[in-house]
Amino acid sequence: MLRVIEDEKLIRKYAGRFVKSLKRLSDEKIRVKLGHQGASFQAGVLWSKKLGIWFFSQTVKNVRYANAFGIGKPLEGSHLPITAEINFPAGGIDRRTGGAFARDHLDNVFAVHRGVIGGGRKGIGKSFFEENHRGVWSEMEDAGVISRVAVIGALTSSRFPLQAALFIRKIEQLKATVERSSQTRFDFPQTAFREDLLGSPPPPEADDLSALCERDLVVCHLASLLARWKFKAGNDIHHDLFIMDASENKMTHVFAVSADGKEQSTLAAAGKLLLQTANTHGKPSAFLVVPENAVNRITQDLEKLAVCTIGFRLEEDRIIFPDLGKIRLDLNTQL
Repeated sequence: MLRVIEDEKLIRKYAGRFVKSLKRLSDEKIRVKLGHQGASFQAGVLWSKKLGIWFFSQTVKNVRYANAFGIGKPLEGSHLPITAEINFPAGGIDRRTGGAFARDHLDNVFAVHRGVIGGGRKGIGKSFFEENHRGVWSEMEDAGVISRVAVIGALTSSRFPLQAALFIRKIEQLKATVERSSQTRFDFPQTAFREDLLGSPPPPEADDLSALCERDLVVCHLASLLARWKFKAGNDIHHDLFIMDASENKMTHVFAVSADGKEQSTLAAAGKLLLQTANTHGKPSAFLVVPENAVNRITQDLEKLAVCTIGFRLEEDRIIFPDLGKIRLDLNTQL
């Protein structure tokens, strides 16, 4: 369980680290009008091509550390709506403020969100967020109250900006679902990879939140690489990632990720793969994605179960798959 951080000096320290980590990957400042009609103001937002988001930060003295975010590169002088805000109280606890910092039993510090994402859109609020957001969830001790919060990312990780950007994109996709009317929905499934389907609905509580924050990034990056190779990658509420053969309308490859490579999570991911492939038409190939240093330890046993392993390693803000050729070779023989 997480414990909320109330100390004013620590919150100031972590709010500064939050902004600094995002600024590290920013490319330029763009002058815009920020906010909704009738309540907008001039602002210089920072755009990050790598993250695909813009952000604006300011300190409201003795009240909050405010951070606004949006998707896509803004045009100079344009009027920008805010996709999401991640604000932190200046000190103490303010449950009306969406963001907070919290610490786990290993002394890791996380940025978390309470689910206050309204932004003026009808039908969007905390209950909507809790019912629909898929990601990393945790219980948090909050001045004697146990609260359920969404974990944005591990603040001390070099990949925290990637984790925060993924959280912002998921909020945008959640809000977009409210705007789609039932008349515009298709009656048949379309294959696509959707970031907002990654992760879990609340609960469960996890032992290693840092690994879970990395996990969604690994899946997203792998999906991006497969798309670059012109393969039809998709996911749904049951599968983290799969590849479809469009000509035969069937899954050919199913993937699962064990972010920490530990025995318990690896066995759980492998078991999930075996069940999915056994119950899927055409018996797709099963691929378990694990940290590079765990590949040799588990490969031989999993090969007996027809599960192929591929490794990944994390380097600063990069995710590297050194043996991804296994997928390409396998794809070339089946597609």
